[in-house]
Amino acid sequence: MKKTDRNSQNDVNIEIHADDYAISPHSSEDILACLRAGKLDGISVLTNMSCFEEYAAKLKAEYDSFPKKPRLTVHLNFMEGHCAADPQEVPHLVDQNGYFNISWGTLFKWNYTPKLFLPLKKELKAEIAAQTERFCRAFGTKLPLRFDGHQHTQMIPVVYWALLEVIVERHYPTEYIRVTKEPVLPFLKEAGLWATYRPVNWVKNLILNFLAPGMEKTVVRNRPSWQQENAPMFLWGVVMSGRMDGERVKRLLPAMKERARLRGRNLEILFHPGTVLPEELGVEFCNRGANGFHVSEGRHVEYEAVMSLTK
Repeated sequence: MKKTDRNSQNDVNIEIHADDYAISPHSSEDILACLRAGKLDGISVLTNMSCFEEYAAKLKAEYDSFPKKPRLTVHLNFMEGHCAADPQEVPHLVDQNGYFNISWGTLFKWNYTPKLFLPLKKELKAEIAAQTERFCRAFGTKLPLRFDGHQHTQMIPVVYWALLEVIVERHYPTEYIRVTKEPVLPFLKEAGLWATYRPVNWVKNLILNFLAPGMEKTVVRNRPSWQQENAPMFLWGVVMSGRMDGERVKRLLPAMKERARLRGRNLEILFHPGTVLPEELGVEFCNRGANGFHVSEGRHVEYEAVMSLTK
């Protein structure tokens, strides 16, 4: 896989990205191994899990020795772990112990509930600010911030409006907010792979692609002081989420690059190469529905895929 030169008229810049750094020690060690091998261009960091401080320190200690200096992104998390804000500031989001107890579907439903929209946005702002401050304390404030969301929650309108207001009010220099917009045509053209995609991931792709135009317009309209030269991105990693294996990635890559080129976009290829061990699933892994994904063999498959990629 070759990373092209942005000076070419027909180029596509590719970012190999890993989500969920600092979700657990074992998962973080897997991602550190990918970084040591020079296989990742960026990682998203969870700040509200119990191993965050330890693995932020490890990342900083090794950062200058990595063959590539990865871009670091705030991985906003409302799905599991303990809240970073005062629990009293986020009563709709957490249980009596301060652990998140909502689902993606609940956030999506509340987004369209008029009586809840403003109170929910206020709570999300408090949590977004608290998680971002943790990130800044750990990694400093010299570089522009990047944001995305655990389980793509940043795509829900109430969430991205809360994020944008926090960025403006706190004057966070921000260069990137992930818009989960995944092209469909490359998947359709490879009929031989149709049976290998999980139906639930097609549903996720359709919902996120439905939300993407509104989010993208809002983000672009509200970034007057941000770096304007960054081209928009396609994100590849929803339809194949849970098993971004090397064979299918290499087979689909030419069509994905061509689709991005035709639309004047860069391409972010998303992997989850860190495996959580079953014994790490403590009380903070409160989103029980996601635990199977965290410990699945598919995460090791994605680790092997990342290690096999060349640029």
